[in-house]
Amino acid sequence: MNILVLYTKLTDYWMACMQHDVATKNNNYLVFRKAPSPEAPFKIHSENKITIKDADGLSSSNLQQRAEEFKPHIIYISGWTDKRYLKIAKHYKKQGIPVITGMDNQWLGTPKQHLASLLSPFYVKPHFNYIWVAGIPQYYFAKKLGFKTENILTGLYCANQNLFKNIAQTHKTNQFLFIGRLVEHKGLKILFKVLEQLIAENKLNFKVHIIGNGPLGPLIPVHANIKHTPFVNPNDLPQLMANAGYMILPSLYEAWGVVIHEAALAGLPIITTKETGAASAFVINNYNGCTYDAQDSQALKELLLKYSNLPEEDYLLLSKGSKALANKINLEEWSAKLNAVLHA
Repeated sequence: MNILVLYTKLTDYWMACMQHDVATKNNNYLVFRKAPSPEAPFKIHSENKITIKDADGLSSSNLQQRAEEFKPHIIYISGWTDKRYLKIAKHYKKQGIPVITGMDNQWLGTPKQHLASLLSPFYVKPHFNYIWVAGIPQYYFAKKLGFKTENILTGLYCANQNLFKNIAQTHKTNQFLFIGRLVEHKGLKILFKVLEQLIAENKLNFKVHIIGNGPLGPLIPVHANIKHTPFVNPNDLPQLMANAGYMILPSLYEAWGVVIHEAALAGLPIITTKETGAASAFVINNYNGCTYDAQDSQALKELLLKYSNLPEEDYLLLSKGSKALANKINLEEWSAKLNAVLHA
């Protein structure tokens, strides 16, 4: 079966999903994506049965011609903002080819989202048979856009579970691990403020490891217990998650957050905000971690102190909980849902 993928910024975890589908279903992929930045330290290349092309500079007719040569059985499009992609979607939908759009936006009830719901019958739904969403926070938005329950798929984003097969927490390491871009919406200014308070109060008796780069890098508090690693290749992250303590993601808003899935696969107890989409699937309070309101710096401070002082026996129970939740979304199910639309 031939699957045409029209993407924006292709990710390593989406690549892992396609690789699994190729290995188990022997499908062929043609992927058009936005060209990666020259500064991007991690490159994704074509490989057996997965051909990757840059869509930048190609006209609608160019893309249409290449699609016709490929003869797709299923079309997947990440969103509906690229007019070139929409033309292809409408063309193939009229031919009876299943066309899926992906969405990770949570329903927040904003004026823009209400407008999108009103305009969906004219500008969104005519192009697609299915919508594939990340999880529960996106499901409600899909319903608002007018998609029927049977045409809404979940589990759009799946971490590369193969990388975490041998990763576990065998003992408690008194550390909080952050992985991500050092940008405003990740809630790092609040985290840094809390860390500075703990330093001033002489209570920073645990380690903090921040992995990532971005404009907020210079704001990281300076302390012997705080370590900053600007970049790590995604394939090397699992080893850094072994016996790494806790995952901390203080995002003010996180549409999903695959890093939360990765943390669960590694058996890391997780502390994140209620505004983080992936928490809906991979965090249960007091079972494998805790969620809190993103703007509540006092709650974050109390959680850091609470979990840093947790006995190892309780820590390992939380770790076991993360491992148990990690398979709620998996590569096998991702592949099965994609292939099922052809025979629906």
